[in-house]
Amino acid sequence: SHGIIHQPAYLSDGGVTKYHPGGNWLMNGFAHTYLGIGLSPSLFAIGWFMKFRTALLVSLGTLMAWFWLIPMAVMMDVPVYDADLGTSVPLSSYTAGGTPAKLQMIAFSKTVRIIAIGAILGGGLFGLIKMWRTFATIGGDIKGAFRGEDVQEYTRGKGWYEWPLKHLPIFMVLTFFAMLVVFMIGGFGFVPSLIFTVILLLTTFFLGAIAVRVMGETGIEPVSGTSFIVLLMLMGIFLTFGDTFGLSQQDAILLGLVGTTVFGSAISMSGTVVNDYKVSLYIGNRPYHISKGNIFGVVPGAILGAGVAIFLSVLLANGSIDLEAPQANAFATFTVLLAERQGDMVLLGIGVALGAFIEWATGMGTSFGLGMYLPTYFTFPFLIGGYARDYWEKNKLDPEVERIKIEQGSKAAERTRALALLTTFMIGAGMLTGEAFFGTEGAIMSFLDTLGSSPAVYDADGEIVKAAIAPFVDRRIGDAWPFVRLGGFILMNIVMWSGIYLLFRRIGVFGSRETAA
Repeated sequence: SHGIIHQPAYLSDGGVTKYHPGGNWLMNGFAHTYLGIGLSPSLFAIGWFMKFRTALLVSLGTLMAWFWLIPMAVMMDVPVYDADLGTSVPLSSYTAGGTPAKLQMIAFSKTVRIIAIGAILGGGLFGLIKMWRTFATIGGDIKGAFRGEDVQEYTRGKGWYEWPLKHLPIFMVLTFFAMLVVFMIGGFGFVPSLIFTVILLLTTFFLGAIAVRVMGETGIEPVSGTSFIVLLMLMGIFLTFGDTFGLSQQDAILLGLVGTTVFGSAISMSGTVVNDYKVSLYIGNRPYHISKGNIFGVVPGAILGAGVAIFLSVLLANGSIDLEAPQANAFATFTVLLAERQGDMVLLGIGVALGAFIEWATGMGTSFGLGMYLPTYFTFPFLIGGYARDYWEKNKLDPEVERIKIEQGSKAAERTRALALLTTFMIGAGMLTGEAFFGTEGAIMSFLDTLGSSPAVYDADGEIVKAAIAPFVDRRIGDAWPFVRLGGFILMNIVMWSGIYLLFRRIGVFGSRETAA
């Protein structure tokens, strides 16, 4: 169902778990898990890129959650917190007439997710602790950069090479006053707005610099770990001193979540910029032009991103969509734990220890925690794709490369290997791009369907009084709307792919370019 091959066989009709009729159904651990394979090209392609070992490490959290923690929680009938009752009740109390009622899903949402939050927090914090030498020297690096050491920003006759760093203090001052004014207009007092602005600016600058350096050294940007630090700081201050600042609990939570969102978005973009620099420098661009493009791209991107965020938030609030969003759910659940004490702090502590251990053992503690948030139908395709690549390389590619090496030499063999791998990577990139295009188009079509659509209304003669479509469509189209919608979808693809083909042909990817004599 919904593009997933899964077990148990039923999701809505009757009980979703099977049990032995003559035995204790609670002790049948396999009945209380959820297995599935999502039929998504992107997931298989990502697994191909990662290879099996990395895919297995990324999937550790998912495998532990659905093969061990959830069955164990159900079999032990652990107590879980029920917000409606305001107390903890055994898992078995959610059964009706002795039939399991999606106990694996209840155990997942009320126990494993809390452990996952702790794992994200523990892995992120332990990862930062491992980088303490980076923290110790980052201040000197920032100071040296502003003094212009080993950097020549401007070259006479050649223009700017580096973007001048003096723009950073200017942006920080502008941002300081802008945020202060915006939050005061929003109804928050001067003191909480000032504290919020100062904390956010300092953490974004210093922790952002640390995160980018860690990414440069390890290839992984610690977004989750640093974001949880900011969330703890903001929530700790505003929940503790909210009465002093004249803030309600709701306002305190809002400031904490908004600040964490801004911080997480900022350092995520900083990681993207670092990757942009790498690719752009390889093809000969200057850092000045890369920075210029990124800075000017932020303005329209922020407007579009805010619009999409508002649209999605409305759909989330009215229950029209349900997004996995592991990090966002982790922050929301952690906020409830801090503010309302609705949850098991022992489970949170177990998760912290587990995440720190995984980070120490594999260096992927945060990924482990995020994996615990994902169902198996997300990560099983990773494993399948990763194993498929290992199998193909061992049984197909390596023998062919070895044969060519014997016959034609090492250079020809390495060339064959590189071209073969590049071909598979292009196929994988096409799978990712194609599904992304289809998802975007599907979102557009779904959005059009929400613009006032309603059931068709007919009169006594069977004539349409009100069309079963959005109001901007001619009423005479009536029940032909699905065909109109399909035609629009096909036309949109033809126009889009024609434009892409012409663009690629113009730059010489397709066809041949004319050359001047």
